[in-house]
Amino acid sequence: MARGAASPLRQRLATMAGVFRSAFANPALRAVVLAYAVVIAMEFGTWLILLIWAYAHGGATAGMAIALVQLVPCVVLAPILGTLADRRHQGRFLVLGYAAQTATVGAVAAAVGLGAPTGVVFALAPLTSMAFIMTRPTQSGLLPALVRTPEELTAARVMAGWSEGSATLAGPALAGAVVTASGTGAALGVMAGLGVLSLLLGIRVARTDGRPASGPEPADPGDAARPAGVLADTWSTLVATLGEPRIRVLLVLTTFFYVLTGALDLLYVVLAGSLLHLPAGGAGYLSAAFGTGWILAGLVTAFLVGRHPLFRTLTGSLLASVGALALIAAVPRVWPAVVLLVASGLAGAVFDTTGKTLLQRAAPADAVAGAFAVLESLLCLGLALGTVVTWVGVRAAGPRGALVAPGIVAVVLLAVLWRRLRQVDEAATVPQVEIRLLRALPIFAPLPAPALEAVARELEPVRAPAGTVVVAQGDPGDRYYAVADGELEVTQDGAVLSRVTRGAGFGEIALIRAIPRTATVTATTDVLLYSLDGDLFLETVTGNPSAVRAAGTVVDGHLARGSSGAPDGGTAGGEAPDEGTPDGGAAPPT
Repeated sequence: MARGAASPLRQRLATMAGVFRSAFANPALRAVVLAYAVVIAMEFGTWLILLIWAYAHGGATAGMAIALVQLVPCVVLAPILGTLADRRHQGRFLVLGYAAQTATVGAVAAAVGLGAPTGVVFALAPLTSMAFIMTRPTQSGLLPALVRTPEELTAARVMAGWSEGSATLAGPALAGAVVTASGTGAALGVMAGLGVLSLLLGIRVARTDGRPASGPEPADPGDAARPAGVLADTWSTLVATLGEPRIRVLLVLTTFFYVLTGALDLLYVVLAGSLLHLPAGGAGYLSAAFGTGWILAGLVTAFLVGRHPLFRTLTGSLLASVGALALIAAVPRVWPAVVLLVASGLAGAVFDTTGKTLLQRAAPADAVAGAFAVLESLLCLGLALGTVVTWVGVRAAGPRGALVAPGIVAVVLLAVLWRRLRQVDEAATVPQVEIRLLRALPIFAPLPAPALEAVARELEPVRAPAGTVVVAQGDPGDRYYAVADGELEVTQDGAVLSRVTRGAGFGEIALIRAIPRTATVTATTDVLLYSLDGDLFLETVTGNPSAVRAAGTVVDGHLARGSSGAPDGGTAGGEAPDEGTPDGGAAPPT
């Protein structure tokens, strides 16, 4: 009995380990996750240092004020920046965000270090937060372009959660230590140094992403950046995201968690100074305790890979997080408070990763970064409201009352939303990875989002070991193939024509011209392909005039190059040009 019970667990662990090995082996994904961790550490550290600086210059009221001046502009700007990230080269947009973060934090560090008037610091502080909101939505929109399977997308989201957890520990702990030793000016200088590191990592990230999620960039780059166009696209993203009732429910619950997070940020400073009697940097250590919980949560969030349903994990983790905070009010001593903050952080990290995984699955297919930008806007709104709630709560009921109130609100909110959260979980099945793969192929790139999503749902994964003949010259054609991972060799009459890698497709000639396969395609490494039924391929392509023109261009180019014996240059997309053949990962005449 014990052996039988252990076997499924061993299989589950082995499957998870394989997914994570594959994800960690992806160099682009590693660079994104590491850069993200550095930026989040910088963000959390900068945020806390400014709260400590403001509290020292005017108490809780000044702390609330410095938080609000940073957050209120972000509520408006986050969706706009997310729209730009969706429409532009996301890797480069991410680097632009890293550069802006480094410059703005460096400016604030100089102002504080040189003893500039408080008004100058208050004026510069919003620039840092506006730079930071460029990071999370863009990174979330970039992930589907870097992974190869839906399981890897969940693993990538979990890895991002791990990096964020590490950052929530390292950033505040580093900030607290430097503030205690050298003051807030020096601490901000250290944060700016982290920005330089993130920028260096981001340059590598920029080389991996070739196109925005919505396809090729316009011929005139200025058109996409015109204010009227950006605002119109932003409004469309908001309507598409907020118009879905089930997504709205998820955003409501997540916003509550952000209110709780914002309340804690200011409450750390209040608790350290008035309840636990810690030194000036004590708030950093309390925040680091919460971050420690996020790191430990990695032991739990790894099990989210391939898990369904998720709504019980979502609700249970939120209740555990607010419950641990309420217990601090009953035991207001340093070490019990630290342990309970670790527990609250662990549960909060599980909630955050679960919620973002659901949103990643359910967000509109061609506006992932835009949807996460809406979440970023709600993050700013929640953090702002949280600081106000803490200020009001501390004045009305003291720190203990401010710790207990979130638990009461959470119980009521979950009771109201329970049934709808289950519906969100059941509907969160958008095939983001397959959509991004199809977007890379010129034949499918012209399709509108609903049609593209419908095709993506019909793709079937095909794994083949090295040496497998996927299609043979002269055989009838019945399927189209898109390459997700690995390398294949194309031969015609025994002569090697080309090699194809991720981001390429093959098999369209036999289907469109109703002729036998014109070449043989053999796996030279273990490969992962996505195949599409031939009848559905024809129905989809012939039903869209732009797709018909793109398919004709691709087929004519294949036949011309194939007849001359030259390597062909056809259907590879722009998602990962560095992974293809010298001409861009071209597909064969098949």
